[in-house]
Amino acid sequence: MLSKREYVDSYVAVLSVGKGLRDYKHYLRLEGEGQVAKHWGEQDHFEFNALLGLRWLPFPWDRYLDTSFAMGAGLSYATDEPEIEVEKNDRTARMLGYLMFELGVVVPQQPKWTLFARVHHRSGAFGLFDGVSGGSNVVGAGLRYSF
Repeated sequence: MLSKREYVDSYVAVLSVGKGLRDYKHYLRLEGEGQVAKHWGEQDHFEFNALLGLRWLPFPWDRYLDTSFAMGAGLSYATDEPEIEVEKNDRTARMLGYLMFELGVVVPQQPKWTLFARVHHRSGAFGLFDGVSGGSNVVGAGLRYSF
């Protein structure tokens, strides 16, 4: 059964730095990423995330629109307990698990630029982090430049 989605007046801007660590043929890439996020609106704090991810590279339509899919896991540290997580889950912790899912497409004629959509998820991982069982999701979009 799907849970009810609820949207709140809260926003986040994220600056991230990532690096491809290892390629497996032309199929997969292991990546590392660090993020600094600033939340505002119904909550006001900074969040720091570190993760490892796997990126699937080949798609059948890549000759028309170069696409990739990534997912990653790591740790998330908030400078204050996020108010929305406390309100929705009764409790949270500053340190939680972090998951990321991303779909990206390279901008045609500009191969160093990628447009992407991403799910940014903080979670207690079913109680693994300080007994916290809830979390939060942010769906966003971004633009990445590859050096």
